[in-house]
Amino acid sequence: MLRLSKRVEYGLLAVQAMSCAPDCIVSAKDIARRFDISLALVAKVLQQLVRAELVVSYHGTNGGYTLARNASLVSVADVVNAIEGAEASIVNCQEHSADECSALDACTIREPLSILQLRIQKTMASMSVAELTPTNQLVQLEVL
Repeated sequence: MLRLSKRVEYGLLAVQAMSCAPDCIVSAKDIARRFDISLALVAKVLQQLVRAELVVSYHGTNGGYTLARNASLVSVADVVNAIEGAEASIVNCQEHSADECSALDACTIREPLSILQLRIQKTMASMSVAELTPTNQLVQLEVL
């Protein structure tokens, strides 16, 4: 089964939390506490989202984070790419040089898996962060 990394999962939780409080600044501490996850890891993930310009950071006593644009304009793929990199793939031979694969000459799955990779990317690109938060399941954060 394909799995998203914990860092991607935490990134999606963070942007989901921000999308539920679009007019508020949400702290890393609030996110970590709400989802019972490591503050240090949440902070690292948020830094990656800031570098990718998906999230804006505010410094100071009442600092925190907000989405850089409306949640409907941020895709799941945007978050995955910000954290894992745009070149991440489902199998190593697509990420690295084909020369590194000892089974390359006999491999019959590389091309079909490339098609699968494209379909996964297309699906993630078609789903917005806003879709991660159905209106009947809004996350309540203690926002300062």
